[in-house]
Formats: sequence, structure tokens, C-alpha cells
Amino acid sequence: MDQLFVTIRPTAEVTIKSRTTRATFLRKLRLAVKDALQRSGLEARAFVRGNRVMAEVTLGDASGAGGDGGERAERATGGAGADAVTSLATGALERVFGIGTFSFVEAVAAPDLAAIVTLGTELYAERVRGRTYAVRCKRVGRHAFGSMDVERKLGAALNPGATVDLAHPDVTVEIEVDERQALFFSRRHQGPGGLPLGTGGHALALLSGGYDSIVAAWSLMRRGVEVDFVHFRLGDLESERLALRVAKLLSDTWGSGSRPEAHVVDLRPAMREMQGHLDTNLWQVGLKRLMVKAADGVADALEAHASAAAGPGEEGPRQRGRRTARRRVDALVTGEAIGQVSSQTLSNLRTIDAAAARPVLRPLIAYDKLEIIALAGRIGTAELSAKAVEECNITPVRPATSSRVERLERQEGGMDGSALAAEFARVERGDSRIPLRAMRDGEGVLVAAAADDGLRVSALPAGAVLIDCRDEAMRAWLPDWPEVVAVPSDLSGRGLEPGRVYVAFCPMGQRSAYVAERLREGGVRAHSFKGGEGALRAYLEG
Repeated sequence: MDQLFVTIRPTAEVTIKSRTTRATFLRKLRLAVKDALQRSGLEARAFVRGNRVMAEVTLGDASGAGGDGGERAERATGGAGADAVTSLATGALERVFGIGTFSFVEAVAAPDLAAIVTLGTELYAERVRGRTYAVRCKRVGRHAFGSMDVERKLGAALNPGATVDLAHPDVTVEIEVDERQALFFSRRHQGPGGLPLGTGGHALALLSGGYDSIVAAWSLMRRGVEVDFVHFRLGDLESERLALRVAKLLSDTWGSGSRPEAHVVDLRPAMREMQGHLDTNLWQVGLKRLMVKAADGVADALEAHASAAAGPGEEGPRQRGRRTARRRVDALVTGEAIGQVSSQTLSNLRTIDAAAARPVLRPLIAYDKLEIIALAGRIGTAELSAKAVEECNITPVRPATSSRVERLERQEGGMDGSALAAEFARVERGDSRIPLRAMRDGEGVLVAAAADDGLRVSALPAGAVLIDCRDEAMRAWLPDWPEVVAVPSDLSGRGLEPGRVYVAFCPMGQRSAYVAERLREGGVRAHSFKGGEGALRAYLEG
């Protein structure tokens, strides 16, 4: 098998910690590195050396611990090969939080000046010929030579046919020397930065499946926070399926070193009870308060379940303590941003926060929608999140943009809370637990959707009504068409004219397909415009 060594440099935030704290962070980083490489189908051994994490990587068996990652590795490589292993390892390490940069070791020499110069000349003489270069050396330990000695001696050996440029070299020859060996590498790959997962506590993210909530969860994960998810069922199973698919994608690609879970809570009975007690213009902020209150209750139930699981038995106190601490939930996470919708004014956010005992973290609070969508594209969740449909727009009148906690609490006083209590009991028993990384496409709630059946069209029938499924921030272009309406708040089809043809469109054609499917279930003649906004614009302007 082909074998490579990787030297992994943690972010500066890790290296400046105190010795004991740094050791904890490096241990978490080592575990995450090993997990990421193994899930990519590679056999890996990771260990800490000084302020570095080192990994020894080989191409593993496709049927080994990597699971579906091993199968991907076999397809990607078509067998073994150093380039293939490098490519797989690079893709994995670029998504491990806490990594500043990493390099693949090109050669190893004895920690001797003459040996370093000899091997360095063999490796790089032809590579730097006709180009500019620089030699950088870092040492740890005691040697009979200094770092400057290495740079000058090896630089002099490489200089014939090449030019030294210490500011902007074409090739940088890097050498790291300790008391046992000297490592050579010439390229640094960028990691995602941040802090290793598991060093920043534990949080529960409110998951809708759209852009905002998943980007907010990613932002907290980047700061070392382990994130579990709770999805509130407001509509049908399709919304739940999409939310779980997005959460699984995030967990598989960015969750190395953690074992995230998702929980689905049916909020519909409690929502109907809330609507019977609150003024209509307060339904929107009331629903958000209900979600935060429910998420806080789920967090309490998770902690209670962890404590029960770690109760008296054969386990020792150390094992019980670890299991109890594993599901401690320190905060809630949402994707809200100031002013994005009516419930996200500062007044309403203050009212919403009062419903929870835990802090509510909003890492996207100052972002606009386009910035959030761009981040979702970087993370890799944008395509799936584009299919999400807003299901929490329940107010038939103009919603309140300002509210007071006292008024909401007074009107909520008549609610008995039995519907939520039943859901919390499910969570505490462990019945709601969905281990995201163990889920597989085609199984359970991730069963693929049915065939198209003429759902998508490439032309507009005469007399059709266009349904604009785009977020308001993305409506820079407006279609020149006689009838254009917004997405109905009720996707059952009630309120739409019988016999009319409706064609939904969105930026990429995915969210509109979901809207059309839902309307069809209610008997509406609905389609989705194939290719999304760009294709529709070309059709109308062509």
C-alpha cells in the first residue's frame, strides 16, 4: 500500500493556549483528524508531536472501517496510488476544524546538517531550476547547527540555475527539524481554521432545512461547539426528510470528531393551541417563542436521558460522568438575522429569548440573506437548502414587529403544555434519537422521492399563473408575465382558483418542484419551471 505522512499545524488560537489546555485541544484535533481520514476510506494513525498533529496515511480496504467512505475511495482511486491518497486526504483535512495548515511530507532525513543539505539538493534542485525559491527551516530541540545554517547551506546548493526570492518565491522549501528527524515539504494546504470540535461545549440547533439554520450550526461548529439538531414538524414528512438530509450532509462533511444526533418534535398540536390563545398578529412571534421553549425542553430531556443512561450499574463514576457530560446542552442555536422577517426585530428577539432558560446564540445576526447563501455554497449545503419551503409563516394578517414579554406571557397563560410534555417524554426515553452519521440514503426517512411525472416544464402554458418561490432578498429580476403570485401560506391548494394552471419557479428549480408537488397533492394543476430563474428569464426574453 502507498503510505504518506502529513504534518498538521493547528490554528494560532490553539497554540497560544496554556500547556494543559493546549494538550486537550490537540488531543481533540488528533481524534478529529483520524476520524476524517478513516471516513474517507483511508487507513490512518494520528499522534501528537510537540505542537503538531502527525498522521500516517495509507489507502484502506473499501470494506473496512471507512464504510461508504471506503467505497468512494476505491472509486476515486481505481486502486492505490500516492496521488489518489493525497487527494482523498486533502479533501478530508480541508474540513477538519482547528487545522490552520497542513503539508504532506516529501522526504525524511537524519537531523544532521550534511544529510539535510544532501537530501534537499536531490529533491529540489531540478524543481527550482529557472524559478525563484526560498528555504525556510524550523527547529525544535538541540542541534550542532542553527536554522539559519540550514537555510544558507541548502540555499547555496540550490542557487545554481535559480534565484532566491524571500518575499514571493515560486517554490518554498520547508524543513522542520526535531531531535529525531528532519521533514521536507514544499506546499502548505489551508485548513478551515477555527477550533477542534468538542472544545467549545455542546449546543442544540433549531433546524428548518433552509439556508440560515444550517449555516448557523456550521458557524458554531467552527468554534469547537458540538451541535445536535431539533426539527419541528409543522407540515408533512417531506419537510422533515429535507431537514434531516441537510443535517446529515453537514455532519458527514464537517462533523469529524463528533457524533451528532437529530430529534424530530411534532409541534402542530401545541401550535394550534397557541393560535387559540394569542392575538392573530402575535402568532408569528408566538410560534418562535414556542419553538425556543420547545427546544429548551428538548435540551432538558436530553440531559435527563443522559443522566438516566449513566445511572447506577456496573460502570464506574468516571464512565458515568463522561456519559452524562456528553449530552449536556449549554445553549440553543438559531439562524435568525436582524430584520430578515417580521419576527426578527430586536424587540421580538428579546421577547423570543425570554421563553428559554438557556442562552440563544445567533451567529448570523448581522448577516444579510445573500451572505448567508454564499456561506451555504461554501459549506456545500446550498443545493439541498434551496428546496426548503417556509412553513412557519402562519399569520393571515400583518404580523407584529414589536412585542412585549408580559403581553405574550399573559396570553400564553391558558395553555396547558400537555402536547409538548408528551414530546419531551419521547426525547427523554431516547425514542426521538436519530444518529445522523449512521443514516443512509434510501433508508427510513431518507427514501428517495417519487419520479417526476411531468412535474417540470420548459414552457409556460397560456393563461398560467407564475408562483414566485424566491426569498424576497433574491428578487432582483421580476418576470414580465401577466399574473405572478407569492407562494401560498397553505400549500394544500385552498384559496387557489380551480382549473387554473400554476407554474412555480425559484433560483435553481428545486424549491419550486417541492411547492408544485405539495399543490398537486391538493388537486391543483401545478408544475415547476425546469432550470429555475435563469431558464425562465431566457424563455421570457428569448
